[in-house]
Amino acid sequence: MSNQISFSASQACQVRSSIRTINELPYQTMAAIFKNKIPYSEEKHKLYFLGFFEECYPALIKRFMKEQNISKEEVLNLFYKLPQWRGELFKFRKALNNGEF
Repeated sequence: MSNQISFSASQACQVRSSIRTINELPYQTMAAIFKNKIPYSEEKHKLYFLGFFEECYPALIKRFMKEQNISKEEVLNLFYKLPQWRGELFKFRKALNNGEF
């Protein structure tokens, strides 16, 4: 009998996105923000989403999108709401430009 560990991309993105904060933003809330069910607030959410785009690699983001039924357009809409000069966005922007996302 093996003790398999279930891996959730949503949970991984939740932890990785919260790297700069004391509290975690639940992945359910993140998904609702991507889907515009909860409005994005720069004051409340910016650090979480900067962490998301820096710490979550493209394949993980795609798994998160699949688990939460989030479209590429919804991800990009939120990405472009973030301050584009921030270094945290470099890796994701590079993946976007290289066709990895």
